[in-house]
Amino acid sequence: MNTRDLLKRSSLWQRIRWVVVWLVGLYLAWMYVRMGLVKFNPEGFWTAAFERWGYPVWLRLAVGAVETVGGALLVVPWTATYSALAVAAVMAGAWITRFGDGRMVDVAWITVYLVALLWVAFEWRMLRWPRFGKAA
Repeated sequence: MNTRDLLKRSSLWQRIRWVVVWLVGLYLAWMYVRMGLVKFNPEGFWTAAFERWGYPVWLRLAVGAVETVGGALLVVPWTATYSALAVAAVMAGAWITRFGDGRMVDVAWITVYLVALLWVAFEWRMLRWPRFGKAA
């Protein structure tokens, strides 16, 4: 079953959910691509933050790469499940770091983003590549 057939067989409620989750994914993509790219600046905020937390330089670059590529792939339904899970894994590390640092407001926001990423992963699971169009 391809995407068009899946949409034809879907209820109005399911179509609305897919539009909303795609818009959420679009917002998350915009945010994570931006946040990932700034992690490549050797003189930026994130360089100092990663050093303060005791993390190596390569981890900052790896996090930036996952956020940038994963964020960009969030808008493609057949890759959104995988990219959302990859970015969620990075955000789980951010959650642990911020919790250990006592930054509870950051922990709350990261929790919201984690839930949104997991929802994107869940909603697009039926269209994931390489099983495009097959049930999960």
